[in-house]
Amino acid sequence: MADIFSEMAGGKMAALKEEMAALRQRLKEVEDEEVKKMIRRELMNVETNYNILADRMRLQH
Repeated sequence: MADIFSEMAGGKMAALKEEMAALRQRLKEVEDEEVKKMIRRELMNVETNYNILADRMRLQH
C-alpha cells in the first residue's frame, strides 16, 4: 500500500514542481502588481501542497 502511495505522491510532486516553475516564470513576465499578487498566492498554495506531500513521504519511510 505504501508503494502505491509513494508512486502516486511522487508523480503528484513532479507535477507540482512543474507548476511551481511555470508560476515563477509567469511571475517574472507579468508587470501588473495585482496579477503578481494572485500568482504569488497561487504559488504559495502549490508550495504548501508540495511540502505536505513531501512530509507525508518522509513519514512513510
